[in-house]
Amino acid sequence: MDPIRISRVASMMKDELSLLINRELKDPRVPFVTVTNVELTRDVKQATVYISIVSIDQTYTDPDLTKQVLEALRDAKGFLRKQLAAIMQLRSIPDLLFKEDKGLENTLRVNEILKQLEAEKAAANKKSE
Repeated sequence: MDPIRISRVASMMKDELSLLINRELKDPRVPFVTVTNVELTRDVKQATVYISIVSIDQTYTDPDLTKQVLEALRDAKGFLRKQLAAIMQLRSIPDLLFKEDKGLENTLRVNEILKQLEAEKAAANKKSE
């Protein structure tokens, strides 16, 4: 399939999966989830769906919660594929593989380290004065 078409299909799948997971999926194991990216294979047989779990009370997500959410999404794979088939006009809907996107977590961790370095630098400057 044409790379431009693959990109458009992946973008549409990202938008639709995000809506389906957060509005239609009634699994209590799945909190608010953001679909950050969808990567399709060249033959459009498999889609890797990257998710980020939004947790209000924690800066970093709990590994047990992540494992639970990924398991719930794997269990709901058939439902999600059926809903995608009703929305998207493709010959076949790709198999969905869910993975955690650690980009946001890594960004938060880097920002935290930078703040610590600034605080240490400011403390060192005060001592030298």
